Amino acid sequence: MTESESVEATFAFVDLSGFSVLTEMCGDEQAASLAGRLLTVTRDALWPGVTIVKTMGDAVMLRSSKPEQMVATILQLADRAADEDGFLALRAGIHHGSAVHRDNDYFGHGVNVAARITALAGAGQAVVTDNVRQACAQLGLSPDPLGAKKLRNIATPMEVYAVCLAAARYPTDPVCRVRVDPGTAASHLRHADRDWWFCSPECAQRFAAAPAQYASVDTVSDHQQRGITRD
Repeated sequence: MTESESVEATFAFVDLSGFSVLTEMCGDEQAASLAGRLLTVTRDALWPGVTIVKTMGDAVMLRSSKPEQMVATILQLADRAADEDGFLALRAGIHHGSAVHRDNDYFGHGVNVAARITALAGAGQAVVTDNVRQACAQLGLSPDPLGAKKLRNIATPMEVYAVCLAAARYPTDPVCRVRVDPGTAASHLRHADRDWWFCSPECAQRFAAAPAQYASVDTVSDHQQRGITRD
């Protein structure tokens, strides 16, 4: 019989924003490669006390004993990801709460909340609950309040806060949304007095056929499009 252990821990989910679009535009092979790169970058960013619980497609689940360890890991992960050419923007959700440890996995309210608030995060953003907000303050961060949110299958609305993650060092391909180093970009076009870089000739062709469709898309942010980094 499998034994279970009740724990109090910090849980986080990190995924690739725009992964479905990338899969459709660039194919399954590139999508699978990118998911593998996320796992590698995550492993390199782990702080002491933080472990990878599992991967789920384009998402990674993390666990730590304290919120401070997790927040520091997510910030370091975002910094490393911002330097990655051909990478998507990250989004994350972090919550400290109760769960049950069984078969090298975690189940329960704390895990459910972390998963649900990840869905509230925009590209380049982490959403945290109030107990994690206090840990952010200890690290010198000032999360922005988003108010009380009703989470799917969670009875009580929860106060949540947003933390901006590191901005990408490279502009974004407006079609598949990956970051592209202008120095090695496969294609480049000039449209509406602006330079656009693409990961492949196919993305450039899609853009050229309908520039208004893609130029109007709000990719990660204007800062990230221009490659401006966080201080």
